[in-house]
Amino acid sequence: METLKKAPGNNKMIVVGINLLVLVAYTIYFRWIVNEELIILAEAVFIFLHVLLCLIVAIFALRKEFLFSALVVLLIGFSSCWVVFSI
Repeated sequence: METLKKAPGNNKMIVVGINLLVLVAYTIYFRWIVNEELIILAEAVFIFLHVLLCLIVAIFALRKEFLFSALVVLLIGFSSCWVVFSI
């Protein structure tokens, strides 16, 4: 019988998934739990810090995965920030 080997690329893309889950978690927190007037600015700061952290980690480990995570968090984060808070 042959043993199935997992592709190493799939395990590394877990980094992107975890970063997206973190993004979803604090978007939900800021949208429905915290009820303040200018909370959109706080979420924008969190998204900026998240992207900055991904870029710093990309220097030291898993370069491609964290650079891709930073790009995805930046694009999805600010677009969802704009859409969620404009409703």
